[in-house]
This record gives sequence, structure tokens and C-alpha cells, in this order.
Amino acid sequence: MFMGHYAPAVWDTQRGKGVVLVPLWVAFLAVQFMDIVFAVLTMVGIEGDTRMIGGEPYFTIPYSHSLLTSLGWAALGGLIFKVFRPKSGAKGFWVVFGLVFSHWVFDLIVHRPDLPLWPGSEIELGLSVWNWPYLAFALEMGLLLGAFLFWVRVTTGPKSSVIALFALFLFMGILQFSFITMPGIQVQAGSFDPSAGPHGATLGVLMLFTYSLLAAAIAWTERRRPPKLRPPKLRPAMRRPQI
Repeated sequence: MFMGHYAPAVWDTQRGKGVVLVPLWVAFLAVQFMDIVFAVLTMVGIEGDTRMIGGEPYFTIPYSHSLLTSLGWAALGGLIFKVFRPKSGAKGFWVVFGLVFSHWVFDLIVHRPDLPLWPGSEIELGLSVWNWPYLAFALEMGLLLGAFLFWVRVTTGPKSSVIALFALFLFMGILQFSFITMPGIQVQAGSFDPSAGPHGATLGVLMLFTYSLLAAAIAWTERRRPPKLRPPKLRPAMRRPQI
């Protein structure tokens, strides 16, 4: 999954109720934390190879995307957030933990079986929705659209901020179609060439740039759309018994 990963980031913007618990731009980075790890490992040559099995591409991602290491990355993401936001408490840790781990859950839906249980595991998981490129595109962009519409409803701001968010959605749709849907169509047509795309350091830098750009774009929009936060409920004062 690619752009669909951002849906949980948007849904978690209200977890703090009386105060924003996880800024949206931070959540944008959290849901892609595993891919950020993958980008770094690709740049140093540890991951990034693509296997062709039966004419279909399978990614070699044992350290960034195995089930076991995903739980570790989720814990690391939560700890990093707590270091910079100590007042977020245990709730902040677990929200970021869930955001980071949601990446593996969503990847399980679309990936072909290339998600190992742990590095070196012979069992690899994946439900292969990417084998239906247009369905996968509709699924991911549908999740993102629903999340953005929800965010507009629970925030307030000028119409220009809604237009900016819509432009961001279109840009993310172009990225999704270009880097995920088109290769999927080529796989179905038997014309996919894994050596044609960026590899190694180039791929890693491109991924880091893309995730940073999207986080910066949503941060710019977030500053113009403060949330309609629900104030914490006040306990009713207890009356003293009259004598």
C-alpha cells in the first residue's frame, strides 16, 4: 500500500479530545515509518531487491516489513514520540505505536506474499490485492478520500485550506497511479521490468523526499485548519449535606 497508509493518520487527529495528541504531520511520518526504514536500508544495500516469481514481483523486505520487526519499529516510533512529547503519556505512545504498525496491516492486504513473519522466515504473507491494479487504486484512494473528508468535518478553516487539501489529494492520486497502479498494469500485461525503475540510493532518496514533502504539505494545511476539539468533561461538584 502507498497512499492508503495515510488514512489512519487522519483518523487519529482527535485522540487527544481537549488537546491535539499527535500532530497530523507527525502521524503522516508515523504511518510511513516502516517505509522510511526500508528507504534507509535500501540506500546502504541491505534491502531493495525485487524477485520475479511466476511473472510477478516480490520485494525483499525482511528487516523493515516482517511481522516481528514491524512490532519493533512500532515500539521505537512510540518511544521516539514520547521523547519529544513526554506529556503525551502512555496514550501518545500507543497511538503512535498503532499508527506505525498499521503500515504492516495495510500492506498485508495489498502485497503479494513477501511479508515474512520474521527475518529468514519461510512463511511469507500477503493477500495480493495488487494483482487487481484498478481495485487497489480505488481502495487506497477511497480510504484517503474518506479520511480527508472526515478531517475537514472535525476541523475549521477558510475555503482556501479545503482547496489546498483537495490539491494535495490529487497530487497523492497521481503518485499512487504512477508508482503503484501503472507497474501493476504492466505486471498484468507481462511487460513489467523491475530493472527499469529507481534502485538503491536513488530509490531511498526518492522515497525520503516524497514522505518529507507530503508531511510538509499536510503541516502547512494543518496550521490553517485548527481542530474542533471537544473540551474535557467536567465532573459535577459534590454538594455538601445541609445540617
